[in-house]
Amino acid sequence: MPAVPADRPGQFVMEHDGVFVGWMGLGRRDPQRPGGFVADGVDLELSYVAPVSASGLGYAAEAGDAILGWADARLAEPMLVCTQTANLASLRLAARLGFTEVARFEEFGAEQWFGVRQPG
Repeated sequence: MPAVPADRPGQFVMEHDGVFVGWMGLGRRDPQRPGGFVADGVDLELSYVAPVSASGLGYAAEAGDAILGWADARLAEPMLVCTQTANLASLRLAARLGFTEVARFEEFGAEQWFGVRQPG
């Protein structure tokens, strides 16, 4: 098995005191998806999900910082993130992690926010 699988180079479970508080993953975005114009060849995408019970406690920000540091050291690639514009907590997290808006588009019946972050 390669050291870094091509389509999903990082998958991480977040836990606190033995309790699941979320998941973050790095994967290659399908350029056929809406908004998937994959600007300048950027296709590495950060995805995340957390239960409502873990929202606002800083777990995603802490994990995101660690994962982005890991990705910068190993992959050194720009990264994408996509979230619904109505998800204010996710938009704040994306901004805190250094993503800047490059596009908005419709997908899954809602307006999506598409951001890019350069390796740090």
